[in-house]
Amino acid sequence: MSTTIDVDDDSPAHPGEHHDHGPSDGTYFKVFWVLVAITALEVSTYFWDVWFGESSWNLAVPLLLILMVVKFVLIASVFMHLRFDSKLLTRIFYFGLGLACIVYVAALSVMNIWTDNGNPWFNDPPPAVTPTTVVEGGAGG
Repeated sequence: MSTTIDVDDDSPAHPGEHHDHGPSDGTYFKVFWVLVAITALEVSTYFWDVWFGESSWNLAVPLLLILMVVKFVLIASVFMHLRFDSKLLTRIFYFGLGLACIVYVAALSVMNIWTDNGNPWFNDPPPAVTPTTVVEGGAGG
């Protein structure tokens, strides 16, 4: 007596597994266009000091951090399918996001990016090398 098993073979790696979850193609394209718009807004912050004045960076830095989080959540939940995976994996990814934000803000704080340190030469190019600035005979003299 033989028994026939109907195998729904969606997965070449794991035969018999059926995956009926996941976003549609339209959802992928909607998220893609949202990500394009967010990226365009992020790139536009480079020109904000020309458009809105020198103090616009006070708004640009927090906005860039918020947009970073939004893009991370969209990409991780839709393209990496975290929305359909175990909650443990989602928590691990969001913990990594939180840790990255903390490290980034700490690095910005160490570089004193939040206040004007009064150094007028901070963004100036290095001075030109002339024959009078070059030491004859090398570094040791």
